[in-house]
Order: sequence, then structure tokens, then C-alpha cells
Amino acid sequence: MAERKHENMLEKMMNEPQPLPRKVPDYMRSHGGGWFWTGAMVMFAFLYEVITGLVLLLYYQPSNAYASTEAFLTSTPFGSFILTTHLYGAYAMVVLVYIHLLRNLYEGAYKKPRESQWLTGVLLLLLTLGVGFFGYSMSGDVLSSDATDVGKGIAAGFPVIGNYLMGIFFGNGTSISLFQRLLAWHIILVAGIGLLFAVHFFMAEYNTIMPKRERANYKAPAIDHEDPSYKPWYPYNLVYMIQLMLLTFGIIIIVPSILALLPGVPPLFSPFPQVSPTSPLAASVPAYPPWFLLFIYKELDFQFAQSLGPFWSTVLFAGMPLVYLLALPYLDKEPTLKMTERPITVSFAILGTIYLASLSLWGALAPGIPIANWRVAVYFFVPGAVVILLTWVVASAMRNERIRTKDAQWIFVTMAILGVSAFGSGMLILADFKSPSLLYTVSLILTLMVTAISATVVIALARGIFPQKVDSFKPMSRGAYTLAGSGFTASAIFILFEISIINPVNVFNTSLYAIGLGVILLIGSALIRMYRAMFYRE
Repeated sequence: MAERKHENMLEKMMNEPQPLPRKVPDYMRSHGGGWFWTGAMVMFAFLYEVITGLVLLLYYQPSNAYASTEAFLTSTPFGSFILTTHLYGAYAMVVLVYIHLLRNLYEGAYKKPRESQWLTGVLLLLLTLGVGFFGYSMSGDVLSSDATDVGKGIAAGFPVIGNYLMGIFFGNGTSISLFQRLLAWHIILVAGIGLLFAVHFFMAEYNTIMPKRERANYKAPAIDHEDPSYKPWYPYNLVYMIQLMLLTFGIIIIVPSILALLPGVPPLFSPFPQVSPTSPLAASVPAYPPWFLLFIYKELDFQFAQSLGPFWSTVLFAGMPLVYLLALPYLDKEPTLKMTERPITVSFAILGTIYLASLSLWGALAPGIPIANWRVAVYFFVPGAVVILLTWVVASAMRNERIRTKDAQWIFVTMAILGVSAFGSGMLILADFKSPSLLYTVSLILTLMVTAISATVVIALARGIFPQKVDSFKPMSRGAYTLAGSGFTASAIFILFEISIINPVNVFNTSLYAIGLGVILLIGSALIRMYRAMFYRE
């Protein structure tokens, strides 16, 4: 009987309302449809990490971590290409996981029936940050040493069993034990991501993909009900997934390969390992953690956090947002999916984005500098009060139609971008004033531009200046697609010929090869996009 019940549950999961994988509506593949597939792009970044990580695993030596990393970088054909893109593939994965989580937070995708799916997504974020930390620490350079020292301090501060935890995660004090542990935990967490992602994926299929909120009348549960207009997953969705995969791979390859050719890239974003911790030059390298953990490291500089110690400070600053995210589906049980009717949840999402980005920037500009308690209070209270009040006022104005727009979500998202860029501009002004440099000046100009553009967009959206989106697709003629496709194809063949004669004997040549390969992948993505437009009318 139990076995039969189990079979029925699996049958229901796989076949209601349709077999796996599900068909999806055309708008999820149309212009702007990529926002529905941020989770798929996370999967592609993870796939790239697994492929390149397996190659790195063949050469990595825990007994001589720094030397084996440098040897792979300089002596192995295409070693710099694999190592740098593996690092930036991890960066891309972290960014995409944050984007995926924030999108679902704004959209209300944590509500019934997706509570468990949301919880697995939060756990996937934690695992991604964890695997990034252990992977970042495996190179054996000075940044690796600084990161593991802080990690040891946090683990050792755990009540009663702190020393045991430090041994479990960081070994018995010897170098080989440390890097064996880092490698082991890196692999264990990668396996955990793979398993949990499978669970997350099946939950997404079982609950159906989150449809447009207006299709569910802005009420939970938002279920996607198939209708006759839906096209089969093969070939329509499969071809679209290949397009997204080539796009993701291309960006992961191109960005670090360009940075590899630029002089003076800051250590925080350099695609290469820094000097050895025993080098005389190590003292000149700022004690940076991975950039995606900068917000936690900066919070350890708060005056009262230093009295708490690394462990309890981490529990406070990282644990509170985590508890909130895990509890959110059970705190916000109202069925409404309208952002204007969820001002508190939306304002917390905006604040979370602002605090995460601004603390990270603060940590990058002023690492290890203590912050007085009164400054901490001002930093958290002032933007918190302003954002909550402003979100409430804007939401109320939209509900009462004093602000008439169908793009409420973009108003709130742009408010978050505006807050981040405003903080960034202020911090860069101070940094450039104290220590003038071209890097600060250029960064300041860019953040001021983003601030001005974001403010303009918010005002334009609020006043209804932007035209509303039109779902109708207006393809080019078949001849125009053929001409454009021929041009792209010829360009790809030319680039392929050029990079095929490059000898990857040094970092410069390998980076040129990688840039060419990345461009070919982007061209492939564009060609598939044109193919879909010409033959599928999408």
C-alpha cells in the first residue's frame, strides 16, 4: 500500500497538469523574457563551474597549493583561461543567485504554494556563498590567507565546540591539512548544490513556473494553467535554453579575459592570484575577503561588533537577514501579489539591496577601519527610515492612482538602484578627497551617472512618461535576417580562424584566444535569437 501511494505521488508530481518538462507561455521567451529564467542562468553558470573545476582538480596539489596554482596558471596550456574564467564563473553565479532571489522577493514568488521552493532557494544561496569562500581560499595567496584567518576566527568563536569546528573546516594547523580541508569542503558543497538544485528544479516544475502576476489577478496561489496556445518544450524552449547558455558562457569567458589584459586591476577583482603570504610584497596587498563577503567583513569593523567577537557579530549581521528570508513565507501570508499592497516587504527588499551593496563598497574602500557606534546608528537608521517612508508613500500614491503607471515593479527596483548609486557616490567622493586617484575619479563619474539616470527613470515612470510595453512581435523580413545572420556567421568564422593560430604560451595570448572564443559564443547566441525570430516568430 505504501509503495502504491509513493507511485501515485510521483505520478502526480510528474504528470499534473502535464508531463515533465512543462510547456511555458510564449511571453516567457519573448523580449524581456530572460527575467523568467534567471534560475536557468544560475544553472548554466554552475555547469561551467563544474566543467572547469574538474580540469583544475586534476592539477591542484593541497600539499603545495600556491605553487601548483601558479604552475597551472603559467605552465599549463590554456591554464590562465580555465583558472580566471572559473573564478569569474563563480562570481557570475553569486550575482545571478542574488538577482534570482531579489526578483522572486519583489514578485512575491515565496507565497503559497512555493514556500518550500523558496526555502531551498535561500539554502542554495548559502551553499553558493560557502562554496565560493572555500574555492577562493584554495589558491594559497595572501588573500586566501586573510580569508581563512577570518574564517578560523568565526569558527573558533562558536560556543563550546568552536575549536572542533575550526579543526573540521580548517584542519589541524598544518598547511597541507588546511588545503585538504578547503578542497574537501569545496567539493562537498558543490555536490550539495547539485543535489539541492535538483530538488529546487522539481519543486519549480511541480508548482509550475511563476506566471505573470496579472494572469493570476495578483493573487496567490499563482499557478500557470496550460492552454492550447502553449508550444512544446522541444524545440522551442530547448533552443531558447541553448541561447541563454551560450550568452552566459560568453560573458563568463569575456569579462575575466579582458581584465587579464588590463594593468592595475584592483586585487579585489583581479582574475589572478596575488602574491604568496610569505612574500615581502604581501604587506602591500589590502586584506580583502571575496567581494561577495565584503558586507560581513565590514560589519566586523563596527565598534560594538568588535566587542562581540567575530562569531557573534556574524550571527547577528548574517543570521538576522537569513532568519527573515526563511521566515518570510510564513510572515507574509496575505494572498496579494501587488507590490503596492506589500510596502513593508518591498521596502525591506530595497533596504537589503542598499545595505548589501553599500557595505560591500565600504569594505572595499576602507577595509579594516573601525566605525564608531554613532556612525553605525546613522548608517542603518537614516536610510531605513527614508526608504520605508518613501516606499509607503509611493505605494499609497499608486493605489490611489495619484501615480498612474503599470510599471510599479520598476519604480521600486530603480529606487533600490538609486539608493545604491547615491551611497556609492558619497563614499567615492570621500575616498577621492582623502586619497585622490584615477580609479576613484572614474568610478565616481560612473556612479554619479547611474544616480542621475536612476532618478530620471523613477520620475519618468511615476509620471507615466515611458510608453507601456507592447507584447506584439514585429520581426524583420526574412531577407534582413538572412543578411544579418550571414554577417554574424562570417564574423564568427573569421574570429575562429584567427584564434586557431594563437599559441597559448603566455597569459596575453591565452587571453586573446579566450576573448575570441567568448565573442563566438555571443555570436552563436545572437544567431539562435535570429533563428527563433525568423522560424518561430518569437
